[in-house]
Amino acid sequence: MPWVQGLIKPAASRSSNLSIFNTNCNYTFFFQSRMEVIAQIVLQNLNSFAQEEFGIIWNLKDDVQQMKRTVSAIKAVLLDAEAKTNNLQISNWLEELKDVLYDADDLLNDMSSEALERKVRGGSILLRRVQIFFSQANQIVYSYKLGHKMKAIQKRLDAIAKNKNTLQLTELPMETPITCREQRQTYSFVREDDVIGREEEKKLLKSYLLDTKVSVIDNVSVVPVVGFGGLGKTALAQLVFNDNAVQRYFEPKMWVCVSDEFDIRKIAEKMIGNDKNSEIEQVQQDLRNKVRGKRFLLVLDDVWNEDRELWFKFKSLVVEGGNGSAIIVTTRSRTVGKIMATHPPLFLKGLDLERSWKLFSRVAFDGGKEPNDWELLAMGRNIVQKCAGIPLAIRTIGSLLYSRNLGRSDWLYFSEVEFSNIDQHREKIFAILKLSYDHLPSFLKKCFAYCSLFPKDFVFDKKTLIQLWVAEGFIQPSRDNRCEEDVGHEYFMNLLSKSLFQNVTSNDYGDIVTCKMHDLIHDLAQLVVGKEYAFVEGKKENIGNKTRYLSSCTSLHFSKKTSSSSSKLRTVTLLGQTLYGSQNLGQPLLHFPFLSSIKRVRVLTLCGLHIITLPNSIRELKQLRYLDLSKNKFLVSLPPDVTRLLNLQTLKLSQCGKLKELPSGINKSLRHLELNDCGKLTCMPCGLGKLTNLQTLTHFLLDCKSKNGDISELSGLNNLRGKLVIKWLDSLRENAAVVESAKTLLEKQLLQELELRWWLDVKNSFGDDPIQERFEMEEESRWFSENEKILLEDENMLASRNEMKKDEKILQGLQPHHSIKKLVIDGYCGKSLPDWIGNLSSLLNLEIRNCNGLKSLPDGIRYLVSLQRICIYNCPLLERRCARRYGEEWSKIAHIPKVVVSPFSPSALRYIN
Repeated sequence: MPWVQGLIKPAASRSSNLSIFNTNCNYTFFFQSRMEVIAQIVLQNLNSFAQEEFGIIWNLKDDVQQMKRTVSAIKAVLLDAEAKTNNLQISNWLEELKDVLYDADDLLNDMSSEALERKVRGGSILLRRVQIFFSQANQIVYSYKLGHKMKAIQKRLDAIAKNKNTLQLTELPMETPITCREQRQTYSFVREDDVIGREEEKKLLKSYLLDTKVSVIDNVSVVPVVGFGGLGKTALAQLVFNDNAVQRYFEPKMWVCVSDEFDIRKIAEKMIGNDKNSEIEQVQQDLRNKVRGKRFLLVLDDVWNEDRELWFKFKSLVVEGGNGSAIIVTTRSRTVGKIMATHPPLFLKGLDLERSWKLFSRVAFDGGKEPNDWELLAMGRNIVQKCAGIPLAIRTIGSLLYSRNLGRSDWLYFSEVEFSNIDQHREKIFAILKLSYDHLPSFLKKCFAYCSLFPKDFVFDKKTLIQLWVAEGFIQPSRDNRCEEDVGHEYFMNLLSKSLFQNVTSNDYGDIVTCKMHDLIHDLAQLVVGKEYAFVEGKKENIGNKTRYLSSCTSLHFSKKTSSSSSKLRTVTLLGQTLYGSQNLGQPLLHFPFLSSIKRVRVLTLCGLHIITLPNSIRELKQLRYLDLSKNKFLVSLPPDVTRLLNLQTLKLSQCGKLKELPSGINKSLRHLELNDCGKLTCMPCGLGKLTNLQTLTHFLLDCKSKNGDISELSGLNNLRGKLVIKWLDSLRENAAVVESAKTLLEKQLLQELELRWWLDVKNSFGDDPIQERFEMEEESRWFSENEKILLEDENMLASRNEMKKDEKILQGLQPHHSIKKLVIDGYCGKSLPDWIGNLSSLLNLEIRNCNGLKSLPDGIRYLVSLQRICIYNCPLLERRCARRYGEEWSKIAHIPKVVVSPFSPSALRYIN
């Protein structure tokens, strides 16, 4: 899945015609990114300083302690400050604080990187001291500079801390939710004619409520309606609540707007109509008496509580209701739906274009009747399309147009100009969406805001998004020692559960691979980021001194004027014009001198820029954690100085078709190395086996030239996960016995997919004429049935007996962990497969390709009850023996739901079709 799907627009300055609202409006007070997470990161860095860092500059320990005290004091009032961002002075105070905290974090990371670099230089302590003293980074000069920067930042922090008293900011516990917003209230009544386009959803929800055959625990059915703000969850619940059949079926019927706090006492009081503030004991007795033995209907509208125990406590008060009682829960949280549901949740989606138009016509035209003006109708449909199926947006815009009684020329002006400058009505819509953002913890707010850097309708790759969050430092340390990627997965699922992501796709194992973000939610993310994000078009230089995240799809020319601003950048994303249809092949979009001005960058994406090589100045990016060079089809090599990027975690080189080699000695911090479609790459760098933190290694290439491959480099890489392709296994034949005993892959229990490829991987196994060669193979196969012994010795058809035995030893030694889910064996020359295949209890998919000598499958396959699919391609001997019902091997695979046996592999079919 390509990471780059489209043009990146600026978060703080862009105005898209796909957007309902202009993000340039000054709504900083309305959406303010909380800085607790930045302050927390600074404190964590201060707390984690080791002796090496303290040794860099004099008196550092005292400076660190002073900065910790100041940041802690400021952090304590952040919640109060962010609840008062409608005050311009406080809003400016927060912006100043954000800037200095970023600078502090950059400086602390610089110091840690310097200490790490000194540590890895090697040699004795005396030698290191001599090297440092006589190097350009003279210790005295460097210490002086660092000390000066440290004191300058402390001075700025002191001023900010002093101003917090002037602004009368008070300490609040950070767990307290923001309470300055107006409490949302809803009620049960709605006219049926007012709800448009939800007929199917109403029918489904009614079927759940009125199903007399359904059997549920405790007599009470619970049906969640899930979706983000503005989709009409409450309207749907109102529609069903007031339906005549529902009204007759249930008694009593109760409606409670829960909103922020799931207070059992308050909910119970609303259910029984008691506002006397009675004791909880009396309230619970009255509630149980009200529902006991009665078939009741309860709507809990706008539920946010994700505390399962709290839900169980409430449910215990209503389980005495009569059989068939039901509760409708409306929520934005998938987690809430999962906790409460006894029925599958109803996930509400936006209206399609026709239903959107019907709703728009109802509110925008007199009596809901369309005018006899096709131009006006065309403009109206264009406006409706921009509302993206959100009922709240459609109603708001339609009502505005109706109230202004606009003519055709006014509609045209509104559609093309005024539509993106709505203030009053925009606030009404975003006031609802804002609740989703407010309920996020601060660390999730940063992750959510980061998504604004990508365009609308962008397909997010979940794994890549998490890697970016990790590189940016958004992931909090785990108390249970989980890796940052696993915590990032939890963050992603949390955002998904809040309906902030949608349109997810999953792989064969049920793991989410991609997702999208709704246009309105994307608008929300744009409003959050403020001045931290920027977009550069052409030669325009709009990099402000507060910009930390930059994206562009064209050349960048950093002048002296912008060099100081660009020095603060943490993300630089440059996307090649070829990704958008440009035919200017060979014209590089990147001017490398800019690298010297972005020394604090953590994420550097240089996709599709026709780069041939990188300059050695890449070594100056000491904070770099994420480097994406994908789709640079002219890239031949990487400079050796890439190995000096001691913080580098992710290196993406997929679709670099001319890349020939990787530098040796890649640093141990690397976690992800992607090498898909690197056809010229022939071997792995020396020292790869030392990268014990490596989680992603898409391809492991044995040295096919030396015929003496070393697979032992994989032995220590037991943190590998996802998919691994091992190529040119025939180079191991001289060491087959060693491979057999090594069991290199057995401990890699996080690996999901494994592909084992022999020499047939190097060239098309069907030669220049696949149809003719297949015909000859069929003829030989018929002859084989009568002359098996002769055929085995035919070197044109099968490998020698010696190679067969060696390959069988190699495959025996490549036994994976039993948790593997997909196994591909390609070009193997053995006669039989190892028995360990029968022990792969989690195996879902088995592919066997281009194995001309393979005659049989292991008996253990018949016991793999989890196996869902087996594919056998271009294996002539096995193909005949696996013939459906009549083949000798058929009984071993008859239980598998999908069996594919074909003379051609899918890749070969392209030559025929």
